[in-house]
Amino acid sequence: MTSARRPGAARIEAAPIVVVIGTFDTKAAELGALSDEIERLGGIAIMLDTSARTAQRPSDAVIGTRRFIDQATVAAAAGSSIAAISELPRGEAVSALRSGVSRLLSAMVREGEIDGAVCMGGAGTHIAGPALQYLPFGFPKLIVSPLASGNRTFDPYVGISDIAVLHSVADIIGINSVTSEIYRSAAGYIVGAAAAAALAAPTADAGQRPTTVAVSMNGNTTPALERAQKHLEGKGFGFVAFHANGTGGRALENAVQAGQVDAVIDFTTTELSGHLIGGLMDPGPHRMEAAGKAGLPQVLVPGCVDFITCGKLADTQRQFPGRTYFGHNPELTLVRLTTSEMMRVAETFAAKANNSVGPTRVYVPTAGLSVPNAPGQVFWDPEADRAFTTVLESCLKPSIELTKLDVHINDPAFIDHILADFVPLLESRDHHAPPAALAEASITTPTRGSYAHR
Repeated sequence: MTSARRPGAARIEAAPIVVVIGTFDTKAAELGALSDEIERLGGIAIMLDTSARTAQRPSDAVIGTRRFIDQATVAAAAGSSIAAISELPRGEAVSALRSGVSRLLSAMVREGEIDGAVCMGGAGTHIAGPALQYLPFGFPKLIVSPLASGNRTFDPYVGISDIAVLHSVADIIGINSVTSEIYRSAAGYIVGAAAAAALAAPTADAGQRPTTVAVSMNGNTTPALERAQKHLEGKGFGFVAFHANGTGGRALENAVQAGQVDAVIDFTTTELSGHLIGGLMDPGPHRMEAAGKAGLPQVLVPGCVDFITCGKLADTQRQFPGRTYFGHNPELTLVRLTTSEMMRVAETFAAKANNSVGPTRVYVPTAGLSVPNAPGQVFWDPEADRAFTTVLESCLKPSIELTKLDVHINDPAFIDHILADFVPLLESRDHHAPPAALAEASITTPTRGSYAHR
């Protein structure tokens, strides 16, 4: 059945094929139960074993007539053997198996062999979860794990991908009244998502989609960008907003590299402060780089660079004592940057802008960079903001125009001024023949693109 499937083939009438991933040396019965539920709902299950130790093949009662990809195949895909991997320290073994799983899954998607992927377990999540991130956007993928709870960082497993996560509530040991419900729910999600993807209308060619503008936003800048959305969509442009929370900024950069957007209004660049000063919203070192390298038209605004986002107030006061705070909600506290910190951010902001090879303009609202930064509000510090602007002006290369407007960042006049400059530029350019830098980035990015049966 799978060999007949090809890119563009109709899939409405076919049963969704789902790969079930986990450590069959310890979770064979449980993974078998999940596979049973998938098939009860009309899907077809393929089993993929990520066990790190040499183990016997699961019984026929578990596998039945299903295709079973054993651990030796996973190890071979990683350029090793299961005997060699089983002798490695645990961390190295996990990394090797993760590499093998990633290569196998990518090949299966590329060849149109599967319609969805689900990994289940604790160790199974460590191995397969990161591998799922390399599957295309829109391809159904699910993690079922007891790890999906508590005060735990889940970024290593999900990253910037569209992986769905189901908390297993109980540990994945046995088939009982709790876990049975979880297996049913997991099967329902992955079979339903795969069927929905197959039924979806084919994605239009990139050359036929509207010129799409990516923006960065958060709650502080929502009023301005909702206005931008209405204006841009009214002009026939696409509009995609990325939440400036660290992960969202990385997703924006990735979308640019993958050729999914044609221009950027980087309106909420608070993540730059998060990377330089601290807090919870650190996107890593490459924020504000992709659009400039790709030569896309971009607008840069220092939205919310005046603060970093931290946790609860008591914890934040211990970490950043003697500062000015703003309670965003009971879980998140904003910390006002000092004058010296604002100057440091300005230097980096300018350096990022200066690396751009395409049309780039910078706009600064001098009457406040965020909601609590306005006359009479707790973050209002004109001296610090002027220091930012002064350093920014002195560091920007002459070819980048900087426009200062004596309004607040959410004043309609600010975004209207930006759009009045930017929209004619968009209308005058053909963004569907990307520059070489972007074309090269698109080729080397594994996490995007149409998957085979679309």
